[in-house]
Amino acid sequence: MELFYLLSLSQIPGIGPISGKTLISHCGSAEAVFKEKKRVLEKIPGIGSMEAAAVRQESGAYAAEKEIKFIEQSGIRVLPYTSMEYPIRLKQILDSPLLLFVKGNTELNPMRTCGIVGTRKNTPEGALNTRNIVSGLKQHACHIISGLAFGIDIVAHKTAVEEQIPTVAVVAHGLDMVYPLRHKPVADKMLASPGAIISELFSGTALHPDLFPRRNRIVAGMSDAVLVIESMIRGGSMITAQIAHSYDRDVFAVPGKPGDKMSEGCNYLIKNLKAGLCENANDVARGMNWDIGCLKKTNVQTSMLFDLSPEEKLIMDCLKGKSKHFDELLLSTGLPMSRLTLMLLEMEMKQMVISLPGKMYKNIAFG
Repeated sequence: MELFYLLSLSQIPGIGPISGKTLISHCGSAEAVFKEKKRVLEKIPGIGSMEAAAVRQESGAYAAEKEIKFIEQSGIRVLPYTSMEYPIRLKQILDSPLLLFVKGNTELNPMRTCGIVGTRKNTPEGALNTRNIVSGLKQHACHIISGLAFGIDIVAHKTAVEEQIPTVAVVAHGLDMVYPLRHKPVADKMLASPGAIISELFSGTALHPDLFPRRNRIVAGMSDAVLVIESMIRGGSMITAQIAHSYDRDVFAVPGKPGDKMSEGCNYLIKNLKAGLCENANDVARGMNWDIGCLKKTNVQTSMLFDLSPEEKLIMDCLKGKSKHFDELLLSTGLPMSRLTLMLLEMEMKQMVISLPGKMYKNIAFG
């Protein structure tokens, strides 16, 4: 029942991801939003009388019922932003989607992710660079995220499938279709391998130019690093890079020859210090400190295990076996945010843990 109300809320005109989450936060659930009085809703910060009136009209109910039928028939998962399976990196973004529709079963919260974007009219050199970089990222256990578009996007997905690297396509339409249709064979292979296709849009949503920048923010939000491979000075790739920069994501770009139109965007990003120069996968790995995992733990004394404070032991126990996001540690340890932040900093200086991109932490002292 909560899913019905969540879908309904997402379809109300004037209620976007930010205001939708605000309403749920104040009311406790999507169902409670629809049962709350109008005069109470319009007093919620950021919600006015027009938005409150729109909620009371329940205009999204029909679309929600129709979408639930489609979801059930198509084997699609719906991940509300409150779900533990929802991409943690995306949760950090203010305008992250209220919910995501997901086809496929790949992990959406892996240790490392790289968004790869570029022109739709790539050169042979651009395709070769994409294949080499994606293949090189395999050794760093990095998942590949892109948009299933013509050009660099589809080369990145194809290479990931060939190399058996988990890859996620974020699309600017509902999951009732694949666009462009020519890429359906690749999409099918992604779903049959460790891959997924995700969208925030209902089935039947008509293609529209405005939806592609919305898609791009999800690519940027889910990525630890965004790599631009061939781009003109204007275009979707540059929008994604700018969004990633605003999200404090690391941006990299493959340089090109001066005067080459397909490299103008990449050269601009590098020249203006908005992107790190990338010639191969190792440049991304070094820039992201992904090669730290190869270092030996020679500086950590085994005797340290017996000298842990109660708080340090609590944190180390939580990190046993896998890396965790700061929010997960906050929930698991029960420590105040300020105390946990200080403890993690101290433990990093002692070489007990390392911080990874996306506010992730890993136990390097005792595995």
